[in-house]
Amino acid sequence: MNETEMIDRIVRAEERGKSNTKRLDEHDKRLDELEKTYSIMEKMDYRMGKVEIAVDNIDKKLDEQQGEKGKKWDKLIDYIFYAILGLLLGYIAIRLRIK
Repeated sequence: MNETEMIDRIVRAEERGKSNTKRLDEHDKRLDELEKTYSIMEKMDYRMGKVEIAVDNIDKKLDEQQGEKGKKWDKLIDYIFYAILGLLLGYIAIRLRIK
C-alpha cells in the first residue's frame, strides 16, 4: 500500500468515527428522552392507581347512601301500611259495636 491509500483510509476511518459519534450522541439524547417519558409514565401509573382507589371508595359510599335511602322508603311504606291497617281495624271495630 502506498502512502496516499493509507491517508485515504485514515481519513475515511476518521469520518466514520465522527459519523458514528454523532449517531451515538443522537441515540443518547433519545435514550434520555425515553427515560424521562418512562419516569413520567410511572408517576402517572401511581396517580391513576390512587384515582382508581378513590373512585372505588366513592362508589362504595354512594351504594351505602342509596341503600340507606331505600331503607327510609321501606320504613315510610311500613308506617303507611300500619296506619291504613289500624284505621281499617278501627273502622271494623266501630262497625261491630254499632250493630
